[in-house]
Amino acid sequence: MDKFEDSRIYEKSLDIEKRKRYGIYYTPKEVVEYIVDDTIKDIDVIENPCPKILDSSCGCGNFLLEVFEKLKIKFIKNSDKLLEKYNNDIFKEENIPKYILENCIYATDIDKKAVEIAKKLLLEKANIERNENVKLNIYTEDGLKIKWNTKFDVIIGNPPYVGHKHLTKEYKEFILEEYKDVYKDKSDLYFCFYKNSLDILKDNGVIHLITPRYFLESMSAFLLREYIQKNAEIEELIDFLGDEVFTYIGISACIIKMRKKGYGIEKTNIYRKKSDKYVCMKKRKSEISIKELKEKDEIFERLIIDTEKLQSNWIIANEKDMDLYLKIEEKAKYRLSDIAESFQGIITGCDKAFILKKDDDRIKNIDSKLLKQWVKNKDIDKYVIKNINYKLIYSNDIDNDEEYDYALETCIKPYKKKLENRRECLKGIRKWYELQWGREKKLFERKKVMYPYKSRDNKFALDYDNLYSSADVYSFYLKEECEKIFSYEYIVALLNSSIYDRYYKIGAKKMSRGIYDYYPNKVMDIKILKGDNYKKIENYSKKIMEKKDDILDNINNSIQKSTLEKEKYLLENKKKSDEIKELIKDIDLLIEEDIFN
Repeated sequence: MDKFEDSRIYEKSLDIEKRKRYGIYYTPKEVVEYIVDDTIKDIDVIENPCPKILDSSCGCGNFLLEVFEKLKIKFIKNSDKLLEKYNNDIFKEENIPKYILENCIYATDIDKKAVEIAKKLLLEKANIERNENVKLNIYTEDGLKIKWNTKFDVIIGNPPYVGHKHLTKEYKEFILEEYKDVYKDKSDLYFCFYKNSLDILKDNGVIHLITPRYFLESMSAFLLREYIQKNAEIEELIDFLGDEVFTYIGISACIIKMRKKGYGIEKTNIYRKKSDKYVCMKKRKSEISIKELKEKDEIFERLIIDTEKLQSNWIIANEKDMDLYLKIEEKAKYRLSDIAESFQGIITGCDKAFILKKDDDRIKNIDSKLLKQWVKNKDIDKYVIKNINYKLIYSNDIDNDEEYDYALETCIKPYKKKLENRRECLKGIRKWYELQWGREKKLFERKKVMYPYKSRDNKFALDYDNLYSSADVYSFYLKEECEKIFSYEYIVALLNSSIYDRYYKIGAKKMSRGIYDYYPNKVMDIKILKGDNYKKIENYSKKIMEKKDDILDNINNSIQKSTLEKEKYLLENKKKSDEIKELIKDIDLLIEEDIFN
């Protein structure tokens, strides 16, 4: 049985709800080995014979076991020199295991069972019987609450990932007070472990953690990034982008190594996985280490950034992308939020009650005044909405129950019990048959731009048809006073361009492999350029919109037709398709000219 087997057995015994509640996700051994090797190698046990290493959320002790092994090798290798310099028998080879356990290894975790496993494994590793007199510095306590009477040379580990929804009211009040410098609103508990680690680190110490990567870009982590910028220097960052280092739990990770401000790190080494490479730890069959993996140019891109330039928005990009980003930020006068108003689609509270397929026989018996065309996330493409296959019963317009009796009785009433249990209905804010969040109709019944909240690419569609949408679609419309400055056609062309696709993704939040977050807090922060080619770009965009039906035909036929039919269709419509491609290419060139000239 290898040293990680006990923790893996224990992890498998935990139900998924307990893992979520306590943020328990055990670390792959390749990551443990990399973090420990990279931190312990710098410890000089001759000059510092009592290095203090802490894991504030140790779980079953995977990091501790690796630390013990590496320190033991170092101490035994230098045993003679230590005996000579300090003249103390504790540095004799046979005494070193106990010395390390009592003086060098510290840990906490709130899981009593995991702590017991960690203690057991460490004693076994040191060949020490449990009844021997050994004082282990491993405690069943909250790493964010414990008061240490010492500071640490090394802090390592994999802190718990617990969203605000899984915290008790009392605990949230505690961290909002004690960790207000990094935690607010919808933050994650692991944010607090960054601050806690910096607070208890020695001035020349090192922190090396693996955590979710979302704090690199998330708006909710703005305070954390700002705190790290003011109080730390990042030595190395390994960013796995959308890969799930922790398999099956949907978490994308990064490994970060940092020191306290003033240590003297001028350059930050960033290894960022290339988006088309998959390196999930538990699915790689090769024995290649993280150290070797990050140096593979075909898998990881290496960036070297001035440490001081990692500002609170932490734009991390290669030289070419950074040049593009800075050019747009410098040249563009407006942000999208300056010229447009954003809003989310409708939350029904029970889609089955209000959403009907367009070929549903019941539709012909429902008053057309109640029916709205309904768009979902997957329906949005560049410039156009691909398919409109659903209708929404806009029940907020029901004033008289009897007048719209068919819609209520046939479609909505079967779900009455579920609808009545919605929060707003229980509070008396909504009638049982109303939409949970119906928004204002005037938001939808107008010209607007619609976009999916998550996507692989920029997809902004222009809606002329008063479409309603689900909550996974966001929209914006131009402020009245700004319609004289910008046209919808120009804005859509700009946002759909390959140039703006690159620009947006430089600072966007990666949600999973190849998927980006398009929430309004980032989208509305986009800088909108208006250059010398404005009119040309606008005209090209209008021509594309005139060919809207051709675009939709291309999309729909590429999905629905057989291979033979597709080839025939594409051949017949090649000229139309090429015209659209040329217009899009021309727009890209014009935007690039405006940016770099």
